[in-house]
Amino acid sequence: MPKKSEKFNAETRQAQMEKQNKEIAETLRHIKNKILVMSGKGGVGKSSVAADLSVALAKRGYLVGLMDVDLHGPSIPRILGLSGSLGFGGREGKMLPVKFLPNMEVISIETLLGENKDAATIWRGPLKIGAIKQFISDIEWGYLDYLVIDSPPGTGDEPLTVAQTISDAKALIVTTPRRFR
Repeated sequence: MPKKSEKFNAETRQAQMEKQNKEIAETLRHIKNKILVMSGKGGVGKSSVAADLSVALAKRGYLVGLMDVDLHGPSIPRILGLSGSLGFGGREGKMLPVKFLPNMEVISIETLLGENKDAATIWRGPLKIGAIKQFISDIEWGYLDYLVIDSPPGTGDEPLTVAQTISDAKALIVTTPRRFR
């Protein structure tokens, strides 16, 4: 039979998860288009495509968010030459993404690492899933025309979490050309 403290902890975790899921749903209601940029392997230019697509959409006047969910090898801040870290939002417990253009904001694990941008993030499934959900629920994205999500290569926790959490996301798959003879 579970102890009172174990039951309380389980109920508290369940309440926290329900609250986060409500916050995620609320955030996603304010984002018109969600695009998950993914690839089957590394080195195909996926992050460059995600960054270029986001900048091009922003330069056309759209409100754009770029979310880098490659938690082990974030490259979006470096591709964009982005410096700075998250700011405090207007709502309690919320953070503001880093502004890149007047109408383009970015979130990446690298913006949370402080001075040591090369620090290793060695996380397993539950921690990665939680971080990605926090990128949606704990960030004040506001109203967006597009949220572009740069995922790591393959079909690991990060792209699966995005697909499960943002069920209406469209996938843009980056590949390299191949000739058959």
